[in-house]
Amino acid sequence: MTMPFLQNIPPFIFFTGKGGVGKTSLACATAVWLADQGRRTLLVSTDPASNVGQVFSQTVGHRITGIRTVENLAAMEVDPMAAAQAYRDRVLDPVRELMPADVISNIEEQLSGSCTTEIAAFDEFTALLTSHELREKYDHIVFDTAPTGHTIRMLELPGAWSGYLDAHPDAAANLGPLVGLEKQQDQYADAVKALSDTALTRLVLVARAQASTLKEVSHTHEELSAIGLQHQHLAINGVLPPFAGEQDPLAHSILAREERALRAMPENLAHLPRSMLYLKPFNLVGLEALRALFTESTLVLPDPGATLTTVDLPELASLVEDLSRAGKGLVMTMGKGGVGKTTVAAAVAVSLARRGHKVHLTTSDPAATCLTPWMARCQAFRSAVSIQKQRLSAIVALCWKIREKVWMKRDWRYWRKIYVPPAPKRLPCFRHSPGSSKRPTTILSL
Repeated sequence: MTMPFLQNIPPFIFFTGKGGVGKTSLACATAVWLADQGRRTLLVSTDPASNVGQVFSQTVGHRITGIRTVENLAAMEVDPMAAAQAYRDRVLDPVRELMPADVISNIEEQLSGSCTTEIAAFDEFTALLTSHELREKYDHIVFDTAPTGHTIRMLELPGAWSGYLDAHPDAAANLGPLVGLEKQQDQYADAVKALSDTALTRLVLVARAQASTLKEVSHTHEELSAIGLQHQHLAINGVLPPFAGEQDPLAHSILAREERALRAMPENLAHLPRSMLYLKPFNLVGLEALRALFTESTLVLPDPGATLTTVDLPELASLVEDLSRAGKGLVMTMGKGGVGKTTVAAAVAVSLARRGHKVHLTTSDPAATCLTPWMARCQAFRSAVSIQKQRLSAIVALCWKIREKVWMKRDWRYWRKIYVPPAPKRLPCFRHSPGSSKRPTTILSL
């Protein structure tokens, strides 16, 4: 299979997409592929939940670390907390001996919030894009990014802050945690130029052959094109090989669904250079697996006659029944990207609403795709479900106008179907016995 995104790779290449589509696998495999070509390569993860170290079976921290098993390859994971501490030190060290201790303490308190953490991580990101030292040391920097919403925010900020500081040259001194940003204005302007220069930067939109992920990358493509990131590729990962459905009814059904999704691909993605990667029958951890990702070769597979030990778990319906009996409470869904947090949260919320409970459904995920006012407008749940998208970043509130995204899975009938499927398809879940609570039932998708 040809991989257009691997051809003539510029100095910076970004991998972004919905949680669970394989961004880290593709980024790591690309970094190894470049290093094997003799290219000096730095792999950077901007995902707070990074597992790059796990992929290479070694510790990868906040500082650049050589990958022991791959010549020409180094990696680092941007640690927001470490970046925030370095940012505080950079702001305070020049004046620490000049100001009273109580003033320094007050400034430290102002610089201890989430806004400072995000500013610091953003500052480090722009430094990676503009560092002449890194450009001389490495031929390529490969960015493994956080899920879509976080990445769009990160890529929009250089232009937003550069424009803001141009328009309000005296404002930064009055923005609390944002003090000192004006000193980085040239760096932000250089970052904007690097991101929009097709000779320097390539963005790979990673998706699965599923309608929901294709819809999401379609919106991502539009938003990033609007800020000047035009050099985009599409990589569709984990596609079921055509022969897989010959003898397996389940595989045949999945293959047919993927073919329908690809045929109905949004028009704005059709013109992008497209790479298709078949689903591999092995876990993408370790060098052998990473090197096999871009080839037709396969590794030694498990014995097909081996037995699989199953665990008898309670079903989602029983959890909802427990919550309904309790009357009031708080439910939080959390987990790795792509595992179904939003689906479960919405299904539980709809089910409780159908039982007559008043439910508040909220998300702190910038890329949440279904918790929208559209769902609340459905007649059946208008009085029972309130939905809110939490935007926790002060930077976003200042710089980024949030657009509601109503994509796939937006119909309340979909969530009802997820919750009340035929018996063989009911969703299992872990649960704790609910305690009594006087609070309204609230479902958080994190």
